[in-house]
Amino acid sequence: MIKLINTIEVSPLKYSKEEYELPEASDYPDADDWYRKWEEVISKLDLGFHTIKKDSYLVDIENIDEENLQMIVETNLQEIDLEKFGDEVPIFDGGIVLKGNDKILIEPSCCGDIGNIYEWQGILDNKTSDWTDLWIGHPWIFYRKQNGRVQFSDYSDLNLKEFIDIKPIFEIDESELKIELEKVKQHQIKFKHRITEILKKMKMDNAEKISELMTGIK
Repeated sequence: MIKLINTIEVSPLKYSKEEYELPEASDYPDADDWYRKWEEVISKLDLGFHTIKKDSYLVDIENIDEENLQMIVETNLQEIDLEKFGDEVPIFDGGIVLKGNDKILIEPSCCGDIGNIYEWQGILDNKTSDWTDLWIGHPWIFYRKQNGRVQFSDYSDLNLKEFIDIKPIFEIDESELKIELEKVKQHQIKFKHRITEILKKMKMDNAEKISELMTGIK
């Protein structure tokens, strides 16, 4: 059984109203000691929602309440000239997480964003059985479709042209993926509408366009 979760990246330090002093690496020569101290500081920042796992900043968009969502939106837009916003409005980092039997199998990587939902849609639209890249950030993930199943590779620093022998590490049912993808698409549309209403409450012009840019969905 699989589940798709639509997430955005929420760094606690970015949204905290208080100043916190992070540990200096030079004070903790042992990397594990530094990381434990860093976790201790971060754990004090309770924003009222939980990430998908302990060592992640990815948060299910369905679990963010209106107060926290407004705080996130305001923070993300505070340095934007909304009179000439154009492409300056940042899309949310994050994207789709794939879980199988309550285990995370795929999660967004560096440079992935919530607009990558269309990359997942491309799996269903793809008519070939060839290995194809799934852009969720870097490192890469590849997939191929065979007999109603979708096989996925491990993460790779090589792109599709450089990879010689791709091995599938797990597979899922394509019909299940289709059902789950429709759910997260509806979640993302609702998320965009919530942001639009927040922007209107903030009396911002171009609320619809800004929410489209932030969520990567029309």
